[in-house]
Amino acid sequence: MGVSEADELLAMCRALTDGAGLAGVLAVLRRVTSAPAAFVDVRGSLLASVPSRAPWPLQDLRSWRPGVEQLGTPPRALFPVVLEGDVVALLVVSPEQADRTYFRMASHLATLELARLQALLTGRRERAGQILEDVFRGRSLGEEARERLSTIGIEPGPQISYSVLVGRSTLSGARLRSRPWNLHSLLAGRGDPYVRATVDDDLVLVVPSADPVPTIAGMLLEHLRAADPDASVGVGPMVSDPVSLAMSYHQAREAASVAGLHHARPLNLGYLLLGSADTVPVREFGVRALEPLTVHDERTGSELVHSLVTYLDSDCSASRAAERLFVHRNTLRYRLNMIAELTGWSPDTFDGRMHFWIATRYGDRPPGASTARNEGRIG
Repeated sequence: MGVSEADELLAMCRALTDGAGLAGVLAVLRRVTSAPAAFVDVRGSLLASVPSRAPWPLQDLRSWRPGVEQLGTPPRALFPVVLEGDVVALLVVSPEQADRTYFRMASHLATLELARLQALLTGRRERAGQILEDVFRGRSLGEEARERLSTIGIEPGPQISYSVLVGRSTLSGARLRSRPWNLHSLLAGRGDPYVRATVDDDLVLVVPSADPVPTIAGMLLEHLRAADPDASVGVGPMVSDPVSLAMSYHQAREAASVAGLHHARPLNLGYLLLGSADTVPVREFGVRALEPLTVHDERTGSELVHSLVTYLDSDCSASRAAERLFVHRNTLRYRLNMIAELTGWSPDTFDGRMHFWIATRYGDRPPGASTARNEGRIG
């Protein structure tokens, strides 16, 4: 290798260390070879180009597959940019060049730059994962949870709510943590557009209400399916406080148990405890499960919670419960239907009874609940 060639390769390295990024590498490449060149991600999105307005066959590049070394007419030479074992971008050069040394070096430098930025991003994701896991499992509650969530950009409240998305695939947790997903955000130093982490080897996104959650969920599934055709994504409901955020996560996690894209059903405490008895804040979830009823009772003076507890204590016999409540059986039936409408679970079904039984026994004691019913409370 001549001195001049070594100097030019060194100039490409300095373009990165001086903060010029991939565009700086391409500028040196253009000066040395006179060839137009560009970095394009594997979805055909332009990352950097010199000249900036040079035409590139972006549609053709979307069809690139490993082993293909040139595409388009006239043919453009392709040099893969590999990160964590995946080809994430291509260096595209026009026209075909006889000496490929500079281009291989440029693609290697792009790999080093992306790896550096990705290492910073992975650290942020790991920190976010620790905070989210503590909130989801009830180890961090109340004001402490709010403060910790705010450090990673999540501030639920009256003005903003969030939905939790859970993506599941055969990719390992380490691969999910390291995968860049969005090279534009990575190169711009913005990192992930949403709080992203891995919890129990699932990919978790926390998306604010201002953004199109269904579209984002579909894009997440598309990314996961690129590596695993049977991948799944569960979408939790919009929520506005830390405990509800944990509930949204567990609902999304349950929805992600089936391949494809699924929106969460109302949380059922029974099935949740069967799968995660040691990892959920049972007391807080019990309170939230009854909250639609307690709020309704406080606002209207009704007795939905007391009627529900009495119905459960009467072995779900409407006649016996109505007698104990001193109301007509039709009145109790109306209240039970209202409970189903407000919560999404009917006390007349097995799933609903299991859900409400846990809610009234393991949550904070609701109005009208007897001491005997709460002897087994956690906490």
